[in-house]
Amino acid sequence: MSREQQGVVLFISLSLGLLFFLTHPASFLKEGDPAQVEGKILPLPSGGQGVVLEMDGEIAPRGVLRVESGMTVREVLGKAGGVHEKLSFPDEILSQKIERSSRISIAAEGEGKGRVVIEPLAPARMKVLSVPVPINTATGEELEILPGIGPKTARAIVEFREQNGKFSSPDDLLQVPGMGPRKLAALLPHIKIQ
Repeated sequence: MSREQQGVVLFISLSLGLLFFLTHPASFLKEGDPAQVEGKILPLPSGGQGVVLEMDGEIAPRGVLRVESGMTVREVLGKAGGVHEKLSFPDEILSQKIERSSRISIAAEGEGKGRVVIEPLAPARMKVLSVPVPINTATGEELEILPGIGPKTARAIVEFREQNGKFSSPDDLLQVPGMGPRKLAALLPHIKIQ
């Protein structure tokens, strides 16, 4: 077999292995793995309830966690499975409530002290993770990730919200210039009203 043929066989083998892994991820999980336990780290969130948290750093396991809005950092860390090391955190950080989808990074700072960084999910990450956009608090940039919403319509939604108050139902979006029934129907699976 020539070198080119070996390369083609290797490429096809790796491609098939990757395809199998992507289409059958559950087959690689062990019994009791946190990904199989409800309320633990999940590969993809579903539905529009609660908030989505991307967990990173000194936490086991890392990944995406879907929790109820208003949980404290302490509750989130417990639900996620805890931190890698015995780290202590300031009580004001642990009692902070998580109200919107965020990225939470845990870092060790030496001598048993830990640092928690909470930052909003970037709009691109929200789109990748299928996080519903909270229409009453979303920025223009976050609104632009929605299907059929460009900068002009996003700006119109924000201006309408600032002048008239929060939207009480998705149908209220029909009052925004540039919005119609068809565009609203495309948005419904991607937004939530808080």
